[in-house]
Amino acid sequence: MKKVFTILISLFLFSHIAVIGNNLAWRGVVYDVGLRYNTLSVDSLDYKKVDYEMEVISNILKCNTVRIEGESLSRLADVSRIAHRHGLKIFFNPWKMGADEKENIDYMTKAATIAEQLLEEGLDMVFVAGCEYSLFCKGVFPGESFDERLQWFLSLSRNPDAMKIMKQKNAILNGIMSKTCKAIRSRFSGKITYSSGTWEDINWTEFDIIGIDYYRNGESDKQYLEGLNRYKGEKPLVVMEVGCCAYKGAYQRGSFGFGVLKGSDADGNLIYEGGTPPVRSEKEQARYVADQINLINRGGANGVFIFVFKFPIYPYRDNGADFDMTSYALVKSFAPDDPRYSIFPGWSPKLAFYQLGISYSELADEEAAHESYH
Repeated sequence: MKKVFTILISLFLFSHIAVIGNNLAWRGVVYDVGLRYNTLSVDSLDYKKVDYEMEVISNILKCNTVRIEGESLSRLADVSRIAHRHGLKIFFNPWKMGADEKENIDYMTKAATIAEQLLEEGLDMVFVAGCEYSLFCKGVFPGESFDERLQWFLSLSRNPDAMKIMKQKNAILNGIMSKTCKAIRSRFSGKITYSSGTWEDINWTEFDIIGIDYYRNGESDKQYLEGLNRYKGEKPLVVMEVGCCAYKGAYQRGSFGFGVLKGSDADGNLIYEGGTPPVRSEKEQARYVADQINLINRGGANGVFIFVFKFPIYPYRDNGADFDMTSYALVKSFAPDDPRYSIFPGWSPKLAFYQLGISYSELADEEAAHESYH
């Protein structure tokens, strides 16, 4: 009898540990199909490569979801269909950088019409109603360009009325998001979320899922989890974006990792913060990815997206300007003048790529073990 009791207790604990150990219903990466920064992040889209990459994302990285972001609605729709064929759930993320309120709402309404069609085709879809609107679009922070809005935001820390000003700005933002959400719901019958910055105080009542771009920027485990806990409520919580660059010191910088690169001189040499190039370290990026997935899972979030699968406008070079070191990409893209560029698929996995596959495989195995037990 004692032996039977011990077995029953062990089975009970195993089933509950599996639940506690794997909260992440959505395990994914961010996949960019073209956003307008100063230049278009993905110039042309090779659908043969997209198909291959979605197979990799599903079968090698062991993702069950992909957040597809970009401006072109036709690209978003085409890539979503390809992802669906590979068994992936989709967070459909139309994103028109630099738009004002009217332009954004008109654009999101068109996007919602297309998303509804995809929903009717059987795709497992969540609509992402933009990303960090206050910085990337017009009408909340002052400034016509992203750089102007960013500089205003960074200068706010020196203003004694910063909290009062941000409260006013968040009221404007929530007004815009409310109108945007209503416009989307007029065309789209599925679930809606938004990819918010940590400085944005979003009214989540109109959304189905709470979405936060929540990087770890040097906080301790305890501090990070306490911060994540602020967003938890009755609705699912998803970390929409988190990642790390591939150089020593990037772990502590998190979302500010890209800022170490300040530009280039007339000869094409890269200019770095402090005047000295950082030391490339794919191990640092991989460690960050492993730690964050574990931490976000421990924190009880329902999903996470690692930023970003690839970022071809920041190519890798063995010698010379290594832009990839200051990108968040899981694979290193090759420049057009590199012989490896013409060898399909034109990129090579980084250590973080392999680490992500290991981390997600472990979570998938836990999920499968729990489901088979029940």
